[in-house]
Formats: sequence, C-alpha cells, structure tokens
Amino acid sequence: MHVRGIVRLSLPRPARIKDITITLRGQSRTDWPEGLKQNGIEMVEQVDILRLSTSIFRTSSGLPLSLGRGGVADHAMPVADPTTATQHMWPEEVRERERSPLMIPLPYRPPPSAQHALRSVRGLLDGLRSPRTSPDTEHPPPLSLPAASSPPVQAEWFELRKGEYEYPFSLLLPHDLPPTLHADFGHVSYELKATVFRSGPLASNVVAEREVTLVQTPPVAAPSVADSILLDRLCEDMLSYSVAIDESSFPIGTSIPVRLTFVPLGKTRIHRLVFALEEKTDYYANERRTMRHEMPRKWSLLRLQGAEGEGPLLPVLDEDPHALARSPLRPYVEAAAAQSPAEAEEIRLAPLSPTGPWHLHLALPVTMERQTMINISCQHPKSNIHIYHVLKITIRVESLGSEPRILDIVIGVPIVLTHSKTSLEWVRLPQYEETMSPPPPPSPPPSR
Repeated sequence: MHVRGIVRLSLPRPARIKDITITLRGQSRTDWPEGLKQNGIEMVEQVDILRLSTSIFRTSSGLPLSLGRGGVADHAMPVADPTTATQHMWPEEVRERERSPLMIPLPYRPPPSAQHALRSVRGLLDGLRSPRTSPDTEHPPPLSLPAASSPPVQAEWFELRKGEYEYPFSLLLPHDLPPTLHADFGHVSYELKATVFRSGPLASNVVAEREVTLVQTPPVAAPSVADSILLDRLCEDMLSYSVAIDESSFPIGTSIPVRLTFVPLGKTRIHRLVFALEEKTDYYANERRTMRHEMPRKWSLLRLQGAEGEGPLLPVLDEDPHALARSPLRPYVEAAAAQSPAEAEEIRLAPLSPTGPWHLHLALPVTMERQTMINISCQHPKSNIHIYHVLKITIRVESLGSEPRILDIVIGVPIVLTHSKTSLEWVRLPQYEETMSPPPPPSPPPSR
C-alpha cells in the first residue's frame, strides 16, 4: 500500500532551498471528561501509530531531484557554503555557465576581507622589490571548471529560479494500520506534511499540511456462505419468521438487502415493521485500563405501518383483488416475486391470505443525509476507538386467540459498515472489451 502525490512549489521570485521533506504521521487519540464539574478530570491519551519521513529534493549526488517545468536541470544554482549570501564568479565562469545546458557546481570564492586585502598589499610590495621575470605570471591563471565526469559538489543550498516546480513522492505504508476514523471523543487520523527548508537567517520554512484518509478495503474474494446471515425463529404460538441477508459487510452509501418470511400460527396480524441502525462506540485510554461506553446512536432506515383505521399490514383485510396495490407493502412483495419467478403469482396473492406465508424483499438504504454522520465499523487493535453496528428489526404482532395480546419482536443482526469508497465501483477493475479482429476465413484449397 502506497501514498503517492505531487508537491507543487510556486516561486514568485528566486529562492534558496536547502531541502524538501515529506512526513506522514498517524495518531490515535481519545479525549473525554470523567466525573462531574469540580471533581471531573480529563481522560486523554494520544498514541503515535505511524511516522514516515523522506526527502524529495535531492539525489545521492547532492543535486535537485526534480527537473521542474522549465528545463533540464538549469533551474537551480548550487552553492557549496551556506555562510555566504552571494556567489562570486569570474566573467569567464558566467559565460561558461550560460553556454552549458547542465548545472555545473562551481567552487566557492570567499568575499574580500581585511586579511585578504593585507596579503594583497604584501604581494604588491614583494612584486616591487622582486620584479616578475616570467611572462606567464602577468595574469592569474584561469579558473578550471571540473570535468563532467567528476562528482558534483555537495551544495548546502540551491537557488531556484522564479517559476513552478513539481516533486513527485511515494511512501510505502505498513499493512496493519487502522482506518481513518472521527468520533465524538476521539479520532484516528493521518496527516501529510510537506516542509520546504529555506536558507538564510530571516528566511522561514514553508509548511503545507493536509489530512490523508486511509480506507480499509474488504477482502477481494467473493463472499462465502459463512458471510451470509440467516435467522429462523419461533415466537411462542404466534408467528414463525425468517431473516436472510446475503452479506455481512456493506459500504456506506449503498443498501442492505433483507429477505423476510412470515408464517402466522393461528389468528395473527402484523401491524408494524421498523428497521433501524444502531451504533455502539467504546473509547479506551490509560493503556486500555480505562474505558468509556458511549450511549448508542440510532438511525431509522424504514418504517412500515398501515394508516389509522385501515387495519393491519398483514394480512391485507380487503376483498378487493387490487387491495395490495394500495398497501405500503406492494413494492416489497413485488421485489420478492421478482426474486422467485417460478412462485411469483403465489407470492403476490399470499398477503391476501390469513394463513400466509408472507414474503418481503427490502433494500434498506445506508445513506445518512440530513442526519448525524455515521462512522464505519472498527475493531482494530491499534485503535483506541471501537465501533460496532447492529441492524434492528422490530415486528409488532397481535394475537387474536383465546388470550388477545400485542407484543414487539426485536431482532438484532450484527453487521459491518465500511467506507463509501469500498463499493464495487471503486474496487473492481473496469470492464475491457475484446478489440481483436476475427481471424480471416480459411483460404480455399488449391484446384487440381
């Protein structure tokens, strides 16, 4: 697993750059109040789970890594000593640099100083006392540039010209990292920081930060039978019901397919069906010696019930053969019939019968628009936050036997919610079409 990106550096004027580094830091933090008012304390724990850093500005030879947009490698001017503010070059050196398309490290010439001036005066006096005898000494020897094959000078900083530069980077991540998570009393976050180190006593470093969302993808293999959920229960002498879910993991933004089958035992009616999602969160601190159980949060996914005075949901108490068309259960009965074409007609007529069986197929959306944000499921050992999700189905049943009574049947099904970018359109490969032309027809046999 890699984190790849590009650092874009925009310079309105020339700048002296020492280095550009990329740092990725991952933290797991929990913070919640414990106790009441004056006697309360803050339970805080922050654990570093990742720290990676690399330089993206230089190669092993000391030259800038990126070539930028402006040319080959002529966008930077290397300086061997950071203590000087300017680089002193002879005119011959300037002309040689302008002719060269490559960046050649130049030797450092210190600026004139008092001691240097004193040595120059002494040399002049010595020359007056001892006249030059060789014509070769009338002019100082020209400065010789290093050969192209010689190793470049390890410059302390480089002067980049005005313009825009791009530096690609790639960081290899461990495979056992927890996903990004933001809860009420804690978070698991990853921060990517780019730092541009500038040279000069008054030049401050340039820092840019942004959060990186780490998504934990589900296994690539297809869901097995063990991942499916099947519940068969018997509620005393009132109702036998079955709940079937093909998978146990669902990305946020998709829907949960649920198949329901009800078999009434005696004179039984169903008045209400409620589908809700419940989220439980546990926070840990003090090296997991302290734990906080948060109150569960609930979201209503679907609620089905008949209008007041129109009777129960099931069975449909109406002699009109088109009574099912006015029932709120119609789309779910039609979806169940589409799943079993051989028994489609029986499934459509079953809600009108008090003996059943009644079949429903529902797609419960896990899109939390206009509501509080829902978190993903997480039980990672490196995370101080654990989140669990349960799909709750509530069935209100009425028995018309010798002892009439009404009760609610509550079914809890544990499920796993993943990030929205773990859906199929994000993880599966694109469809490829066959582009090969068909083989040419066989040639006829030669005539004799």
